[in-house]
Amino acid sequence: MDEIIDQPEVLNPEESQDTLAPETPDQVVDNEELTKAQELAKNYKVRAEKAERLLKQTKVVKPESSETPKHSDMSLKDIRALQDVPDEDVDEVIDFAKYKGVSVAEAKKSPVMQILLKTKKEERATAEATNTTPARRGSSKASDEDLLDKLSKGELPMEDIERAAKARIERMKKQRQSN
Repeated sequence: MDEIIDQPEVLNPEESQDTLAPETPDQVVDNEELTKAQELAKNYKVRAEKAERLLKQTKVVKPESSETPKHSDMSLKDIRALQDVPDEDVDEVIDFAKYKGVSVAEAKKSPVMQILLKTKKEERATAEATNTTPARRGSSKASDEDLLDKLSKGELPMEDIERAAKARIERMKKQRQSN
């Protein structure tokens, strides 16, 4: 009989199902949310791995700055030829040289480029000589003394007569006060 007591009790399969507590609706919802969260995590992981692979496959190319164009195919002779060409015209000389298939020095010496450079030089000189900025010039008011001088000479315009008269009255008042 000792053997029977030492052995664990064997449960009947029918009894084991009855003894387990049934799942509540809250537990079912929690399980569903947990599985959805796990699926989302897997999807995010797959997407991240794809993005990493795509990033490794494509190389990032830095764009060149367009501020200073690089003409690495220019010789020292070409650079020296452009030394006296204004900055605004350098690109045109280079483009012309490429178009004609000649060196920059030869392109600069061509009659077409000589005429173009001369014309542009004249345009810049003309623009510099003429006042291209809109300058506001107000009419300067003449001082009271100037008005009285013009009045005594008879050179006073009609629009300044009233002002000249007031200036003359003021002058007379000052003379009376000083006497």
